[in-house]
Amino acid sequence: MRRRTRLFILAGAGVLALGLGVYSWRSPGAQPRGDPASRAAALEAAVSEIEAGRKTTPLIGEPTSGGDATVTFLAKRTGGREPRIVSDVTGWGEHVDGTFDFTAGTMARVGRTEWYALQANVAPRARIEYLLAYGLTDYQLDPHNPRQAAGPQLGGLKASEFVMPGYLPPPEFAEPPVSAAGLITEATVDSRKTGGAWRVVVYTPSGYRKNGNYPVAVFLDLRSGQVSRVLDWLIAHQAIAPIVAVFVGPPSRGGEHPAGAALRTFLTDEWPAWMASRYGVSGSADRRAVIGISYGAKDALDLALSSGGGPGAFNGLGLLIPGRRIGRADIEAIAGRRDPHLRVAILAGQYDRANVATARSVRQALADAGHAVDYVEVPEGHSAVTWTHHLRMVLVSLFGPASANTTPQSG
Repeated sequence: MRRRTRLFILAGAGVLALGLGVYSWRSPGAQPRGDPASRAAALEAAVSEIEAGRKTTPLIGEPTSGGDATVTFLAKRTGGREPRIVSDVTGWGEHVDGTFDFTAGTMARVGRTEWYALQANVAPRARIEYLLAYGLTDYQLDPHNPRQAAGPQLGGLKASEFVMPGYLPPPEFAEPPVSAAGLITEATVDSRKTGGAWRVVVYTPSGYRKNGNYPVAVFLDLRSGQVSRVLDWLIAHQAIAPIVAVFVGPPSRGGEHPAGAALRTFLTDEWPAWMASRYGVSGSADRRAVIGISYGAKDALDLALSSGGGPGAFNGLGLLIPGRRIGRADIEAIAGRRDPHLRVAILAGQYDRANVATARSVRQALADAGHAVDYVEVPEGHSAVTWTHHLRMVLVSLFGPASANTTPQSG
């Protein structure tokens, strides 16, 4: 089959070539060009406006000739402790090897005030999350920014958030939920081969028929609520044909991220028969996709590449903000796994500093091995909001009109 690779990097205006330097932030003492006294006066005037409640933070400047805009973070010293900015644009201080730099995001004092500033160059369509750090364990929301990311609704931590002027919210979340909503059911499945139990959450679309032959998306994650909303919107707008979605995880409510050989054994050897006996779903690997998120992306990749043509095979693969748990050896092994031919969709974050290189390497390795790869890189970081807000792109790639055999059939 002909190799298909499509690359989209949504950073700034238009499409950028892979590998361009898109990350930039000013060192703590750096200042924009111009008269230092004027710069200091402008920052002190901005601080007065913020304290009076007439401005919010951060301050977003006009785009430069290169397309990015300068964003100025401002935070006040408290209890004698100076603030830092930990954020998507400073990489949260996390290195690719998993270590942390606890000086990242250090701010420069604004004159003789109690305020500190840090500037960053940010893509014009970006959505950025950040916190104020006053110590190794003291992370706070920005009190002068009323906007927060939707993390708590997705099981994540609260974070302050800002969006650039060119940012467009996803319609599936900006609009009210569609009235033709799917149905969620839950079950605990005992596994003889793994010696334990698995929690399985199943989404069936509006108008579901028990004698249907629906395509299936298997998520290695239990956060079904926001995904269901995206599925409802896509199906109602005919962006994808109706599908059944399955969310797999451990029975404990706190265990959201299944991983390892036991998970792959359950999905390959036991889940197909359990699912077929209860739901009208396709048994064809070409009409099934496995989707891994962050930490779970490695398991999704392993499952798709190793399941072969058996009853538990998946010829569709979705990787959402894949993490560096996918190592060099995993990427190198892709070259020898050309069969079955996979249809792959990868979502990555431009500001996911610790993981974006992994996503790019996996994309290249899969394309070089002959698999059909769609790659989308958005100007955001590594968060649950990022993958839910852009899940639409991955689902359309895997189950949209351009995908083969996605229309439910009577069976």
